[in-house]
Amino acid sequence: MTRYALDSATPVLSRPDGTVQVGWDPRRAVVVHPPPGLAAPLLADLLRALQSAATVPELQNLAVGRGADASVVTGLVTHLVDSGVITAAAPPRDRAASVRIHGDGPLSDLIASALSGSGVRVSHSSRAHASAGGADLAVLTDYLVADPRVVRELHDAGVPHLIVRVRDGAGLIGPLVIPGVTSCLRCADLHRILSA
Repeated sequence: MTRYALDSATPVLSRPDGTVQVGWDPRRAVVVHPPPGLAAPLLADLLRALQSAATVPELQNLAVGRGADASVVTGLVTHLVDSGVITAAAPPRDRAASVRIHGDGPLSDLIASALSGSGVRVSHSSRAHASAGGADLAVLTDYLVADPRVVRELHDAGVPHLIVRVRDGAGLIGPLVIPGVTSCLRCADLHRILSA
């Protein structure tokens, strides 16, 4: 069943004119007029319930419990989605996220140890046994320069990857590359060279 969500950082404000405002910024805030049969305070409560994601039946139960008709909620949700106030929330994951740590030194061991209690599935690969498949994120560690073959495989497989390394005793994290969305590691290197 689809869950709908309103950004939890977006305030829901009751206005003196009987409407509800979603958001502070006058350029982006949206004023929502209560549909017939739904009081403004209940509309505000429904919108606040959406800040932690809710299904239409959950919203209908809230409305009915406050004396409103359940049928008004369906039209309200459709209107809120169409106007961009709420979105369909991502479905819950059926499995834990998986992280592939590529490296064979103390940094990769430290990262694996830190992730071990987080509920994330952790796997390892090294220069000798590189593999990109089956991971939600690859963390490239222990080498000053990432293996171009591994980076190409990750990019081709669409696997997000993050560089984590230590240089001169200082930790360096990033960039995070999301193939098809952000620039690649080669672009970051070229930018660094050209701006030096």
